[in-house]
Order: sequence, then C-alpha cells, then structure tokens
Amino acid sequence: MNYLLYFYLAHFLSDYPLQPSALVKFKQKRFLGVFIHSTVHLVMMLIILAPFLYNPRVLLAIVAIYISHNIIDQTKVSADKTDPKKARLNYFLDQMAHWSAILVSVWCAGTLTPHLSGRMLELYSNQTIFLFLLILVLSTYFFDVTRYFVRLKMFKEEFKRDYTAMLINAGIVIVAFGLYWAAY
Repeated sequence: MNYLLYFYLAHFLSDYPLQPSALVKFKQKRFLGVFIHSTVHLVMMLIILAPFLYNPRVLLAIVAIYISHNIIDQTKVSADKTDPKKARLNYFLDQMAHWSAILVSVWCAGTLTPHLSGRMLELYSNQTIFLFLLILVLSTYFFDVTRYFVRLKMFKEEFKRDYTAMLINAGIVIVAFGLYWAAY
C-alpha cells in the first residue's frame, strides 16, 4: 500500500489549517515557535499513521521528517531575516524541501500495510477519503497562502485569508468528490 498520501495529508494539515498566523509570527521570533510547529507535525503524523506505527521503518520515517522539518523551517526563518525580499523564493524552497524529505523518507521505509482488520482496514485503505481531505486542504488553505506569496511583490500588505475564495474552492471539491462517490 502506498502511504505517501497519508504523510502528505499530515504535512498539509499541519502546515496550513493547523498553523495560525500567531504561530507563524512566533516562529519568526523564537526557535520555540519552530519547535511547537514541528511538534504539531509530529502529532498529526502519529494520528494519521497510527495503523502503521507497529513498523519501526515508519517510526524512523516520522522521526526523520520531524527532525528535517525543524531544520528546514529554522533555515527558512533565518533566510527570511537575512533577505526579506526573497520571502517568495524561500516559501517555495521551504515547501519543496518538506515534500522532498517526506518523499525520501517514505521511499526508504518501503511498502507497508496498515495493522488493521475488517471494516477498519477497508475504511483506512480507501484512499479516496484521504485524497479528498488532501485536495480540500490544497484547494483552500494551501491555495490561499500560495496565492499570497505569488502576489507578494505586487502587493506589500500583510497576509489575510480570503475566506470567500476558500469556500468557493471547497464547494467545488465537495461537489466533484460527491459526484465521484455517487457514481461509484
């Protein structure tokens, strides 16, 4: 079973909806902010990947991602302080570094199956549910933050959520998956 989707869901949930603006600002001031944010990632991975935790390779992948997340985020904070004009580039490099660390860690862990049986295995193995949640987070929170960084040089204003666009995007994803699930 390919469980990369589960790791990416944990990442995007932790990096976007579970990272309020106050934590982003705290990360820029103190390493404790980076540590707290990375610990949110750790907890989310442990929750989402609970059926895989019996395997030491998954635990090793989680620890590697946790450590790398601390390092990558602290590097981004330092880079932003050194040259604030490169905030857009730093944002994209930060995300690519996280995605790469997850990909390498999961690849090294190998193929696994969740330690579940019966209906729970069936439910947990239904990756369309996890894909739905991932696409929902990508089309709302990730899209909102990424759009801000793409426009960063054009608009010199503080980040504010565009809840209207997020709701429209969420509606589109919900309808699309609803139609998919109704057809199957």
